[in-house]
Amino acid sequence: MLISAVLKFKNDFFKFIDYINSQGGALEFPEAFYVRFYNQRVLGQDDASLKNILSLQSLLEGGIFTHRDKLKGSLVLSKVVYDLLVFLDVSRNKELSLAKFESLRTQMLGVTEKIMSSEIGSDTYNENLQLFWELISQILTTVKENIRVLHHKVDEVAEQYKSLDSGEHHHNVNELYLLAQKLQDRYVQPCLEFINPDLQLVNSQNFVQTVDNLINHYRQDGNESFAIAIQYKLTAITSYYKDIRELSDRLLAYLYNFSEERRYFMAIEQRFNELMETFVAFRHGGRKHIYLTPDVEDIAAMRCFDGLGAHKQSFSARFDRNPDKSVLQFKHYYEQIQQQPLKPKLDIIHAPTPPNNELQKRKNQIMQLTMYLPTAVNIDDIHDLIDAHLRQSLDDFSLLDTLYGLEFFLPLLNKSCVRQSRQRQRLEDDNYYLDYISLQYKPPKSQK
Repeated sequence: MLISAVLKFKNDFFKFIDYINSQGGALEFPEAFYVRFYNQRVLGQDDASLKNILSLQSLLEGGIFTHRDKLKGSLVLSKVVYDLLVFLDVSRNKELSLAKFESLRTQMLGVTEKIMSSEIGSDTYNENLQLFWELISQILTTVKENIRVLHHKVDEVAEQYKSLDSGEHHHNVNELYLLAQKLQDRYVQPCLEFINPDLQLVNSQNFVQTVDNLINHYRQDGNESFAIAIQYKLTAITSYYKDIRELSDRLLAYLYNFSEERRYFMAIEQRFNELMETFVAFRHGGRKHIYLTPDVEDIAAMRCFDGLGAHKQSFSARFDRNPDKSVLQFKHYYEQIQQQPLKPKLDIIHAPTPPNNELQKRKNQIMQLTMYLPTAVNIDDIHDLIDAHLRQSLDDFSLLDTLYGLEFFLPLLNKSCVRQSRQRQRLEDDNYYLDYISLQYKPPKSQK
């Protein structure tokens, strides 16, 4: 009954949510707000039971408000009701910051370490195992809801950019750039890094590595069913990586456009401010009988006005029309311009630069080298075979050459004879490393 009554006036409760979010999210808002709402919106209702249900005392007893601070004159909204209201209106939900994701990672790391160090079946083990299932379910829900909120926030940026482009937006491009940059750095990037299995942390483990360690722990103990159950949960969380990656790429594209327009905006603003500073000496009769011509000492060094005089002499007559007919005449002039064919400008002084075929030459060289590798013998590690061969044959070797070698060598093998082992291996050069699952090859007996 209480929740139904609250949802009937959800638009009014959304105003309380807006106040809470504007004050840092402490779930607290002035009691006077609710008293005003009750007097203006509830007392006028014909339903007497509704008035009783939504009375302040009834909501305090029912847990909708968890605390009434008479000293501060404030009410504390229940976290359950807050979560329900922001779920109904995603625009009022808050994005998760780096601090929240770091807290979840730290909690998961602590719980998994206690599980692996406790004796199976003990009270400590059972308590931490229950906490683990609650925590990983919370993380799954949190990540899913956060992506829904971020989609809405990025859509808002897109709408504001569209309004800015059409001249309807009241913010300038600099403010929009800072808004998009904060959304990317403070909210989108931390969510992306949280579910990124390749993120490396100094003296610690990321979220995926932490759960992987627990999965391996259960597999080593022979408890495969537990390992599979945890793996399903982890896969459900990491499956959102593609969604948040696409969201990040979309926001970065907006940021690039904003940065370009911001650069022009700031350059124009700087020039305008410099121009205004040159006029300070002219104010209040400081200098008289001065005309703004290119020869004036104060603006002679400003090159942004170059060519305006000649432009005016050449084109002003075309627009010196009767005001009543100017729009029609301009449209006629514009149509004439549009009908004239464009003449492309050809720069015949500079010859085009020859195409860079170094990469293709490199690939051809690697293909020739891999053709001589044996294909009729057992190969314990295909990656290692190609890597060792190319290291010996190429002077300026890099791991990229190994990848090209794999691309050319694998089609030469019988696909049905290639097996993937469970062992992870690593190759390194001076700058990079490559982690991989080793591939083994056993040719058919007819080839031996």
